[in-house]
Amino acid sequence: MARTGSRTAWLIIALIALAPSCSLEPSPPPPAGTFTFGVFGDGPYRVWEVGRFRHMMRDVSKSDVGWLIHVGDIFWYPCSDANYKRSLRALNSIECPVVYTPGDNEWTDCHAKMAGGHPPLERLDYLRKTFYGDPSRSLGKRRMSIQAQSQEGRYPELVENARWVRGGFVFITIHMVGSENGTEDFRGRRPDSDAEAARRIEGSLEWMHEAFALADSIAAHGVVIAMHGSPGLQYHPRPRPGFEAFLDQLETRVKAFKGPVLLIHGDGHEYHVDHSLRDRATYEPLANFTRLETLGSPDIGWVRVVVDSVAGDFVSFEPRVMKRWWIW
Repeated sequence: MARTGSRTAWLIIALIALAPSCSLEPSPPPPAGTFTFGVFGDGPYRVWEVGRFRHMMRDVSKSDVGWLIHVGDIFWYPCSDANYKRSLRALNSIECPVVYTPGDNEWTDCHAKMAGGHPPLERLDYLRKTFYGDPSRSLGKRRMSIQAQSQEGRYPELVENARWVRGGFVFITIHMVGSENGTEDFRGRRPDSDAEAARRIEGSLEWMHEAFALADSIAAHGVVIAMHGSPGLQYHPRPRPGFEAFLDQLETRVKAFKGPVLLIHGDGHEYHVDHSLRDRATYEPLANFTRLETLGSPDIGWVRVVVDSVAGDFVSFEPRVMKRWWIW
């Protein structure tokens, strides 16, 4: 017993001694004529990831990013009111503006027994009321003005689809999630779930169409699209179910647009930056397209993106991964 107590004491002393080193090296200052933003998603899932999530929030808060895009999956299970509110408090504790688009864990998958057996559409309604009380403003301590698709009248329920313009780039979020974009079957699925998926996809595609139209009208450098679900770019032109119409329109718009297009998503939990959208006729990669898949559980971290607002291009992508032993 004495030996065990001694080991515990030494462990506590070691953790205290290491505590000041629990931070990453600062990012290099961005070059002149650039701006930065951050991307995060798919976490924390498990209790031992919460400490790393706190470190990540502090890292983002002391960074130079203008805003953080959260691409969804704010928790794993259960889909309880308490989990939504806890996640909202966390996002609102981050110093910079936070623009959040939902993932499948927050509502689509809530029918599962381990998630609480909730009707997904009821959870979607609660999610919208909880996180989008004022859809014209971001989350975060320092909020910024954004345009919500719901403000335009045709899709009043799509409070989560946002748009803003910075540094010559048009940014949008679109509500497209994992679980085959909400089309995946489950026991007890009803026709209203099919109707919801069809309307949400239709509205999101219209929102993307308007983003490119706006970019053309203001001679924007580029377009940035953020969403949760991985659309299956590697399977194009036979993508994952639920994403066919999205990839058809994405390819058409990217080919017609002269500037760079960045697609940001989560869902796969692996960091990738590539040019994986291909022309269906030639199977050649579309040179003006870039895909960023952000980190996810069990890795907790975020990606710092540097954008050149003069040349109109993406300068760098910096993954900032929290150490796995940062559990406190």
